[in-house]
Amino acid sequence: MALKNFLGVFGHVVLDHIISVPKLPEPNTSIQILHSQRYFGGTGGNLARSAARLGVRTSLASFVGPDFPADYREALRRDGVDLRDLRVVRPGTTPTAWNFSDRHGNQIALVDQGAMKKAAVAPLHRHSVKDVDLVHIGTGPPAYYLRVADLAKDLDRTIAFDPSQEIHYVYRQGAFRRLLKASTYFFGNEAEIEAAKRLVRATSTADLLQYADVIIATQGSRGSLIVSRSLRIRIPRVRPDRVVDVTGAGDAYRAGFYAGLFRGYDLRRCGIVASATASFVVEARGTQTQLPRWPHVIRRARRHASF
Repeated sequence: MALKNFLGVFGHVVLDHIISVPKLPEPNTSIQILHSQRYFGGTGGNLARSAARLGVRTSLASFVGPDFPADYREALRRDGVDLRDLRVVRPGTTPTAWNFSDRHGNQIALVDQGAMKKAAVAPLHRHSVKDVDLVHIGTGPPAYYLRVADLAKDLDRTIAFDPSQEIHYVYRQGAFRRLLKASTYFFGNEAEIEAAKRLVRATSTADLLQYADVIIATQGSRGSLIVSRSLRIRIPRVRPDRVVDVTGAGDAYRAGFYAGLFRGYDLRRCGIVASATASFVVEARGTQTQLPRWPHVIRRARRHASF
């Protein structure tokens, strides 16, 4: 019998095309491409691969097309991600994002949801709920995740809710409140925490504890804040060697947090491990280009924080 996984990750698996241009084009014009490269990405893919590299037994639940590249699948498998719930939708295409940036840091993005558009009415990925301890609900259709949360509740599984940037345009009050109330952990950056407060008509981050048990708010260069009903913990930033691209740091933070939970750490040490994990990812372009192993994370955490 296969070992039970600790973590079941629900979210996008995306092909990221990062494209540099001299300036962003005006409508009805064209522009030269200076540099273009394809990267592995998506909130689900990033988190699952990063967590697995940190030694967390991880299952990935997502939807891709028959065009899903063999090298991405092999990278996930090589790092130990359980791919039983990585479902190929036919006909369909793998979710893809084209990110254009100019020399001044201005950006535009074009996103094709591809196979994820079919998720709302798809059969549940039961393995990534039934055979795990903790279910991570990330980006994707709220209607689908309400069904995932109901199954997790029936099976007495712990839920972490992390709608990411989709909180701003996908969620309505009813679905958001139901998922937040079903969750033990809620993750968000500062803008996402503010959006969560608006959705439940809360006046403070602590008010969100009427729904979830633990709120984890990432705050960029100022570190992060973990709040529970009995604790308020400020987590320092673990300084990277350099900063090249901050995209994907949030997914790495979550992977590090789960790696701490997997090893029985308290919330403060989970936060420090999370910060240390994120510090590696920002040192290279691409969300999965520089994913650390556990010994590297612990070494940096001990060097930069009171661990």
